Amino acid sequence: MTNITGATMKIVLAVLLLFAAAVSHADTIHLSSGKDITGTVTGYGNMNFDIDIEGGASTRQAAATIKSIEFTPREVSFELRGRPAASGTLTAYEGGAFLLQKANGQTDKLPAMLVTSVNFGGTAKKFLLISGGGQLDLKKILAPGKITIVDFYAEWCGPCKQIGPQLEKLNKEDPDVVLRKVDIVKWGTPVTKQFDIKGVPRIQVYDRKGNLTGTVSGASMDAVMAYVRAAKEAK
Repeated sequence: MTNITGATMKIVLAVLLLFAAAVSHADTIHLSSGKDITGTVTGYGNMNFDIDIEGGASTRQAAATIKSIEFTPREVSFELRGRPAASGTLTAYEGGAFLLQKANGQTDKLPAMLVTSVNFGGTAKKFLLISGGGQLDLKKILAPGKITIVDFYAEWCGPCKQIGPQLEKLNKEDPDVVLRKVDIVKWGTPVTKQFDIKGVPRIQVYDRKGNLTGTVSGASMDAVMAYVRAAKEAK
């Protein structure tokens, strides 16, 4: 019989712990086509699920193509249309609704049509799209340690379409920058009242500690870059 030394046992335990951590958020996605995907759901927005799968690849699946999802239970937070944000222990998605486990063992259903985005935790996503015009919990979308650009825009806004691709290019090329695009939908929505938005695009730049560095009204990329540089220099 082979003897296992203390050092070897420590290595084995370390590997097992790493493996457990790697699969702790393994989810099973059942597609309407009958195919199953095993991976980790990392985001939800605009009626789409973002999924990390084996080999470092990722995919985006429209909610309409998904029959159900079995989640490894975990705490998540929801941005809702015209309602305050909500949170809970997510266990499944089925019938067009998120299922949340309550402390008493009962299950609550949150219809997907009310949800604009879901924060699954973990590493801050580089890009997040928030639609619906509902109130925004700013603290939940800022990325500690990163420069966060919040772009309030509308699909019907010409200047927004002009600067949008430039912001997305900056987001892709600068590892210190994350981008949150917030669709106001129309004038008078809760988010426009919350931030007193009188015109779009309105772009707010936050430093690594979540402090507002500056606000740009209009499609001036030069002004945005000036605030990004200032945010990086902030202590």
